[in-house]
Amino acid sequence: MQEDDRSSTVTCTVNGAETSLTGRPATAASAALRQQGLFSVRETCGLGVCGTCTVLLDGEPVSTCITPLYMLEGRDVRTVEGLEEDGELSDLQTQFTESQAFQCSFCTPGFLLSASALLESSTGDLDDAAIEEGLQGHLCRCGCYESIKEAVRSCAARSASRRAGSL
Repeated sequence: MQEDDRSSTVTCTVNGAETSLTGRPATAASAALRQQGLFSVRETCGLGVCGTCTVLLDGEPVSTCITPLYMLEGRDVRTVEGLEEDGELSDLQTQFTESQAFQCSFCTPGFLLSASALLESSTGDLDDAAIEEGLQGHLCRCGCYESIKEAVRSCAARSASRRAGSL
């Protein structure tokens, strides 16, 4: 069976805007997103094991290097560019900066997106085990894991405090 060489167009929502992505159906979603100028979607391993190409697909972290373009049809895609709120960094992005949760920052977009999904699904404080589980599949060659965990832990605590204050 031969791979289809014909280009197709996939329509999805990317960072809140309806977007058309063009390419072969089996093209890695990471390549199609980068063609749209979304350079936070980085491909390193091409095997789905390092986390640098992570986006949120319908709110769930996925490795776009192993996700074919056709899988984005009709779905909601969020990249790190979509984490900003009204032109301002999100609380999580700000906390990563304050906690110095990066060194070279190549892996940071993937960590931010998985951490964002983890924070969205949690209702209280997060311990190291929960954070490590939520961020599994991400590799940081600079070894910034402790500061990354600190940033996520701080954001979770602040979020839990805000929820408790609004009750």
